Amino acid sequence: MVDAAGKRKDSKLMGGAVVAGAAIGALLAAKLLLGLIFGRNREKKHIKIRWNLSPSDIKRQCDEIIARSKEVHDAVASVPLDKVTYATVIAPLANLEVEEFVLIQSCTFLSLVAASKDIRQASAVAESKIDHYHAQCSMREDVYCVVKALSQKREALQPENQRFIDHLVRDYERLGLSLKPEARAELKRLKRSVEELCDTFQTNLEEEKVVLSLNRMQLLGLPPDFLKGLEKYEDGNLKVCLNPLNYALILERCRVGATRRTVASAFDQRCLKHNVPILEQLVKLRHKIARFLGYEDHAHYVTAIRMAQSPMKVSKFLEIINMKMSLIAEKELRKLQSLKKAEEENDEFEIGDLMYYIRKAEELEFHLDYDSLKDYFPLEVALKGLLYFQEEILGLKFRKVKYPQAWHPDVLLYVVIDAENGDTIGFFYLDLFSRDGKYKNACVLPLQPSCLRKDGTRQLPVAAMLMSLKKPSNKECTLLEHSEVLTLFHEFIHVMHHVCSCVSFARFSGLRVEDDFVEIPSQIFENWCFERASLEIISGFYKDPKKKLSHELCQTLKRKRQAYAGLLTKRQLLFSTFIDFPFQDLDSH
Repeated sequence: MVDAAGKRKDSKLMGGAVVAGAAIGALLAAKLLLGLIFGRNREKKHIKIRWNLSPSDIKRQCDEIIARSKEVHDAVASVPLDKVTYATVIAPLANLEVEEFVLIQSCTFLSLVAASKDIRQASAVAESKIDHYHAQCSMREDVYCVVKALSQKREALQPENQRFIDHLVRDYERLGLSLKPEARAELKRLKRSVEELCDTFQTNLEEEKVVLSLNRMQLLGLPPDFLKGLEKYEDGNLKVCLNPLNYALILERCRVGATRRTVASAFDQRCLKHNVPILEQLVKLRHKIARFLGYEDHAHYVTAIRMAQSPMKVSKFLEIINMKMSLIAEKELRKLQSLKKAEEENDEFEIGDLMYYIRKAEELEFHLDYDSLKDYFPLEVALKGLLYFQEEILGLKFRKVKYPQAWHPDVLLYVVIDAENGDTIGFFYLDLFSRDGKYKNACVLPLQPSCLRKDGTRQLPVAAMLMSLKKPSNKECTLLEHSEVLTLFHEFIHVMHHVCSCVSFARFSGLRVEDDFVEIPSQIFENWCFERASLEIISGFYKDPKKKLSHELCQTLKRKRQAYAGLLTKRQLLFSTFIDFPFQDLDSH
């Protein structure tokens, strides 16, 4: 039994505990707030890209970028040819590339991710305006003459500095600046025409919205969540927008052959009336440009700075691959034709049937249930495993930023740290879920280069990775197809390629390597998506992440990788070798 004094004493102790608890809580809250403020300030110190630009801000910054570039190029062009030095010619151009990189990305990146249509449109207009300016600026003879004069002095320079100069001269001369004024003026006109036609071609594709009205019976085989997300017409039919993602899903999953044919035909014939004449004009113009520059044709112009060096080597390589794959592809096609005959009583095989019957054949041959396989690849588990895997392979540590400042609440931000010395070496954003107005395909975009600034300090790199995964409801998790895991790996290695770059010049930073090499790191790392050791790291049953893919299923995925390689390679060869144009008549135009 407790007396009154005891009760008073307990209440005092409780009151003291409450006060102490409140003080501790306030201290923790203050510490959390300070950590958040200092964390944001630390990130703000390094991340200069801006997401909060209005349409008027974008226009103003676009104009400032162009004005500043013109000022620098005018200053370089004014250097007397007998007084050119690295400091007066190359350094200003190199510093400008660093300075304008983030400013340009701030203007143009929003066209892919902004929620506001007005901002996306303003960003797209700015990108077009900047591209047009750069095309004009790259044709400045006065700047070329100064750079060429410096290159001929053959000063003793560091290899990377010399490479910068060599690339400048090469790029200027591939644009025709070594030609006589009359030829150069005509070349400039032709290039402007090509630029305008390319813009029109792309605008036509973006603005043409192909929509089909299909009922549920015509969409048999499509996932319920896909059907649930479609709008309905008054007659009950579903509104199917033929964007690349919907197109690929229908061709792979729809059991109705007539629907696949309809979708394939509608998608492949987008802008046919307007864009085919544009393509014909582009072929002629590019041929003229190549001839102006002393090349036999556009193919010789393009391959001159690639590993192949000539279109003949490319053609020979494709012929060899085609020969090696022909027998394999024929055997695979017979298998798929037999499946189609059994299912549709018709073995007349079309390109729109390919992905559907490959998926069906794989399910039968490898006893694969793709929907069950997805259960082992929750996004959270796959991403956690991917990050751990890269930490181990590359000697890094990733720290997720709480409450990041970004262009959308779904976006994640990570700090990349050198595990050996604890230094921050870069940042990356992950924008993984689809939404209205966002770019639909997977890609990685460098936002800041890893290079030296004008004052000699290093600028830390920043990259953004975009995907269009379905956002789950509160009670669900996003389950990935194995092909989506592959894409996640592929694109993330592009992120690492950019962030781990350490060069002097923005021109050579990150993904700005030779065209022949840019996909190699990602293609190499894709192999880990088929190895048991790494699959166990990036997989886990969504109800029990400790439950990993079985050894047998890992082996099946590895075997499946080689399945129907003949037909799939033939499909790529078709895109590579497709020619349906009277090239022999080009010189007469």
